[in-house]
Amino acid sequence: MITRRTFSAALLSVPALAAEQEPAPPMQLPPGQSSGGGDAFAFPGSPNPRTRWNIPGLPRKYFAEWLPALFERTIEIDDWQGPKSQLQWIFTGLAGGFTVEAAPGKVRLAVRYYDSPGLTKRPGRHPESIWEESAVDYSGDLKAITVIADHKLTIRILLNGKEALTSKTPLDVNRHQAAFNLDPDAAGGLRARLLTPAVNQATVTVDDTVRHQQMLGWGGTTPAPAFHELNPRGAEQWWKIIADYNLLLHREYPTGAMLNPEMTNWDRPESASPHYYGDNFPNCETTDFDYIRRIRSIGGQVVFEFWELPPWARRKDSSGKLTEAPEIEAYVKAMVRYCEISRDRVGHPPEIVGIQNEVTQSAEDWHKMALALREGLDRAGFRAVKIHMHNAATLAAGITAAKAFREDPAVWKTIDYAASNVYDYQSSFYDPDAYDQRLGQMREATASKPFFSVEVCVNSAPFQSRAYRIAFAMGQLYHKLLTQLDACGIMYCWLLLNVVEPSYGWTRSLLVPDHEHDTQPIASSHQLRVFGAWSRHILAGMTRVKAESTEPNLLVTAFQGTNGAKTVVLMNRATKAQKVTLNWPGTKFALKETASPGEENQPLANAEGEILIAPGSIVTLSRAAAS
Repeated sequence: MITRRTFSAALLSVPALAAEQEPAPPMQLPPGQSSGGGDAFAFPGSPNPRTRWNIPGLPRKYFAEWLPALFERTIEIDDWQGPKSQLQWIFTGLAGGFTVEAAPGKVRLAVRYYDSPGLTKRPGRHPESIWEESAVDYSGDLKAITVIADHKLTIRILLNGKEALTSKTPLDVNRHQAAFNLDPDAAGGLRARLLTPAVNQATVTVDDTVRHQQMLGWGGTTPAPAFHELNPRGAEQWWKIIADYNLLLHREYPTGAMLNPEMTNWDRPESASPHYYGDNFPNCETTDFDYIRRIRSIGGQVVFEFWELPPWARRKDSSGKLTEAPEIEAYVKAMVRYCEISRDRVGHPPEIVGIQNEVTQSAEDWHKMALALREGLDRAGFRAVKIHMHNAATLAAGITAAKAFREDPAVWKTIDYAASNVYDYQSSFYDPDAYDQRLGQMREATASKPFFSVEVCVNSAPFQSRAYRIAFAMGQLYHKLLTQLDACGIMYCWLLLNVVEPSYGWTRSLLVPDHEHDTQPIASSHQLRVFGAWSRHILAGMTRVKAESTEPNLLVTAFQGTNGAKTVVLMNRATKAQKVTLNWPGTKFALKETASPGEENQPLANAEGEILIAPGSIVTLSRAAAS
């Protein structure tokens, strides 16, 4: 029998939880098998010689390792005495942790948070609140407990190799320990061993004769108000980060609803909007042409589109009420005018313009917008400016939009890039591969058009966390976009947000201004390092080539550029470490760097050594182009 509760309350004991449940047949355990190895420990251990300042509580065994992001750990039990004794296996992290409590006939899993005084009002040495707890009754001889933290944001508890309990939690944990509550009426205690984690062998083979998409690049939106929060030293640090992380696609989020009919207030700070991010300050809907000039000077390109159209560029219904539908002539006039202003102020129009961000129009209006926009751009001398289709908020809506644009071959001919945002991927965080079907549908719907992933981030409340495992879940999306949709460009929603509520920065933006340290730009969470595992060394102009792995959970992407430039990204989403043999004939890499909970794209001097990838880590191998 499995029971589960999700709540905020004080920790309940196993007997207290059991009293609330109706009896049910217990889970029958399979026979246990002993491996005979591992780190042995016993309770009770040696007596503590201290007579004063002894730490109260249960005797402990502290395991010395620092856990990887994903893991599988097993305790094998050699001897257990006492019907009232209880083993606690305790996992801890920065924000919270979980405990597996095992007693004869019952195992309980409790997930808890302890990172804020707001979690509890009861007196205690530290704040703590139970988020979720579940328990299972069992029959048989418990010989092994296995804890698995997997790539599906799930904690799994196995008893003698049989799954007994699960919890969906994005918590990062990094240390673990065991405690034992000795049965006072029984002789003896516990003798057990923590098994040594296994290492898999994997082979990766690259065939650079099989070629796919050519990369346009990586980037996102840097709103002008957020950028101007940085002081001069912070601004210079910003440009170093942009170059280091190769975030050279700048997506404009310009004045939309506030744009005046004369179109003279593109870059007025007072037109900035606070948007909808809690109590945070204005971040967007204004342009900074000096910023655009600077990013162009380091090789950047600009992508421009409206979200909400100006009122004077929208139609009214029969009752005179303003709608979202465009006045086609006014819409084209505004799009072309931005290109003209950019040309005059910066010296160059945007490389790409989008039909419209997220706002759904009728197929008829989309057709008119695309045809009229292409004609207007050409007439104004902007024939080189390319167009990406409307980018829906979700890939499901993007599929519908792509089919609508393809209804008319003349309309589809005006579209240079298929596009969509992919916020519905968050519904697959607990099973990322379930999203593959939708990716395949989008690939079919967009035919041979290059796919541009215009906007990605995490904006779902349950996942708005700084946890590395959330960033790793997004990393699986980047791999899928590159390999299943042949994405030529991927842009994070925001590169920089000025937030006063930190949760809005953790996953919606790669960086935030750090007002506690001289207003420098800092990574808002682990999202930057995971994004950077791909962006830093997969450069514009590189072409994806065929790469295969013998281990299904070792995800591989490989790219080749001119003059011998090559990059391979190896993402280990298995719960075991991978020792990798890489076969790419004639290739020697000069750089190897790692993204993990403890390594922020950390470069290693020797790229030709053994490739050992910890569970949940991403290793990037690269060779620069010959000069």
